[in-house]
Amino acid sequence: MFFYQQRWACLLAFVALYSVFGLGQGQLVEDLEARLSTAASVTTNISSAPRWSDYHAPQAGYIVHVAEEQDVAVTVKYCNENGVKFLAQSGGHGWADTFDMSRGDVIINMRGLNSVTVNEARDRVTVGGGAIHGEFVDAAYENGVQVLNGGCNCVGVMGSTLGGGVSRFMNRYGLPADNVISANLVTGDGQLLEVSATSHPDLLWAIRGAGANFGIVTSAVMNAYPTIDNGRVWAGELIFRSGARDKLRAFIDAVNNLHLTEDMTIHWGFIHVEPNNTPAITAEIFFMRGDVAAGRAAFRSLYDLQPDEDTTEVLDYNRLNDDTAELCETGGSKPGWHVGLQTLDYDTWLAIWDWWTEFVARTGLNNTSILVECYSNEVVREIGSEGASYPHRAINYYAWTIPAWEDPSLDQTVEQYASRVCDLWRGTSGFNQSRAYLNFAYGDEPLEEIYGESLPRLRELKREWDPECKFNQFFPIV
Repeated sequence: MFFYQQRWACLLAFVALYSVFGLGQGQLVEDLEARLSTAASVTTNISSAPRWSDYHAPQAGYIVHVAEEQDVAVTVKYCNENGVKFLAQSGGHGWADTFDMSRGDVIINMRGLNSVTVNEARDRVTVGGGAIHGEFVDAAYENGVQVLNGGCNCVGVMGSTLGGGVSRFMNRYGLPADNVISANLVTGDGQLLEVSATSHPDLLWAIRGAGANFGIVTSAVMNAYPTIDNGRVWAGELIFRSGARDKLRAFIDAVNNLHLTEDMTIHWGFIHVEPNNTPAITAEIFFMRGDVAAGRAAFRSLYDLQPDEDTTEVLDYNRLNDDTAELCETGGSKPGWHVGLQTLDYDTWLAIWDWWTEFVARTGLNNTSILVECYSNEVVREIGSEGASYPHRAINYYAWTIPAWEDPSLDQTVEQYASRVCDLWRGTSGFNQSRAYLNFAYGDEPLEEIYGESLPRLRELKREWDPECKFNQFFPIV
């Protein structure tokens, strides 16, 4: 019953909102800047905080560029006083179809809070709420430690971590969310709290997987670990161009037969490559030590399929994301659709290959890709969800498709393509209840698919910590 009462309270809160244009456009800028630190600013230049994808992106009219943690609390209080919705962003990669903002609302740009500090003992790192993964990795590498970074340098650390996070180091240390020790967090009423195992531990559990529903993290302390093999890794891409469709069954079998150790990660999928935009199977393989022989032996089942190209090499680990620079190009329509899988079914993947190639041939959207991220989940499952709200530790394969297009007339065509791909995945996912990792999901999934068995407790905590649903933009739980 309380869930429905809370939903009604949230709806009443929305009805109570009035347009900030009643204040006058310049008045919001002037009034809010007067309350912020001298280095902070407010602007109507929306392009000053660009997003990865413009498709269904939040349509706010103001950007607050914060410079201090207290600026976030001040902004939240001001928005509450004036009936203005708000949303925090750092990297701006969240593509969910759940945003509901107008030109009178505010984006809080966290990028000014981008400090990354490693402690003297080199076992903790304090990360600003606006830091991106490139800054996170560079600071760690310079201090001789490894951290649980994501696979793209321009994605925000906090945004990805608070959704659970995935990382090539999670094979060894658990999810990024599992490694959050404490956080400074601004609540829906503008309080700046410290959240930890001894201070509001229920809130710590909630933000480790559903953070966007409970507050804005202005900084967090996370675990840092000693480097392995002097920070060297062996990684690169294998491309199977020749007869790729005919090799698909053998490739699926090879992936299913891989025993992923704590050193092994594979991201594989379908892309179009030169010459002539040929459809191909790609496999990005990562061995988290710089041992070439051991790495090739670990991925021997893939090498037995005789890839047409092999770009593997020994790298310093801070260069692992060099090949994802294109994911930092902002603008255009680039949402993702995702389903979590427990198994790989060949017939399903053959149907997806045929549907994908037909879609690209019909639309000319050659940059449309299919990607599957595969990790060793033994440590993640051993840790469990007792200390974190992220529920989907049984996912073995994080499957997603990202089309890229500019022409709005293609919106419905793209949506039909992606919906069919997801339906095919769900049909043979291996789960009775479909599961989706929040940071990869599209936004039309049932909440049970996103939050799993954590949803009832999350709703109870939402009623306690955010009864007026101020945090209601990114996969809101009510």
